[in-house]
Amino acid sequence: MYIVVVEDERGALVSEHALFDGELRLGRGPDNDIVLPGTTVSRDHARIFLDGLTAYVVDEASANGVLVNDHRIRGATPIDESASVRVGAYRVYLERATGKLKPAQDGIGTAIVLPEHAHGKLVIISGPQAGREHLLFEPITCVGRTDENDVSLADVSVSRHHARLKRQDDGTYVLTDLNSSNGTFAGGRDVEQSVRVWHGQRLQFGSVECMLVDARGQGRRRAKLSANAVFAIAVLGAATLGVLLTLLLMR
Repeated sequence: MYIVVVEDERGALVSEHALFDGELRLGRGPDNDIVLPGTTVSRDHARIFLDGLTAYVVDEASANGVLVNDHRIRGATPIDESASVRVGAYRVYLERATGKLKPAQDGIGTAIVLPEHAHGKLVIISGPQAGREHLLFEPITCVGRTDENDVSLADVSVSRHHARLKRQDDGTYVLTDLNSSNGTFAGGRDVEQSVRVWHGQRLQFGSVECMLVDARGQGRRRAKLSANAVFAIAVLGAATLGVLLTLLLMR
């Protein structure tokens, strides 16, 4: 699966579209999948489609043509993540949305990382990837759509760099939204900056819902007060009440 990203002539993001199969039509006309207003874009300008695992772009007899890496194309032309496609004043390029295996560093043996070494995991519970699990090993986990994140969520509602989870010494986490387009939610509430979350809580990144659990898939509620803590609070409360009663009787 690819994400088709469209930028204007200043490099500002215009829109993003998922390319699972079939095709995406680009043009000025309102019936296109990707509508690109402007006099440099024809009503029906181009098509991008998948054939197997390869993406192609086709010029639909447009007035100003389609350029791939600054060369005007003739017929269906294969494109990948490195290709720069020009449609009028717009730049179009691909992002591969599926996660990739990170290669081992040259000359360095990789350590065996066991699942039980993880301090938690995110389990996707909605959408096409429902059931997929992401183990959390590092103290800070970055969540986003692209492959450089620790947790890659292949969905157009997820920003490239969407959110961050930071593990605390008490086993909870601090969840921070990284100015994402479609928001981050914890327990159904919008995360405006940072909030404390814990195992067993439902988190949402864009439209992708996840459950934060421990490495065994277990959740837990917020830690309850210990018996000693409850006793100490009760003693403090009784002492405070005694002082207040003494003051009242002395009046």
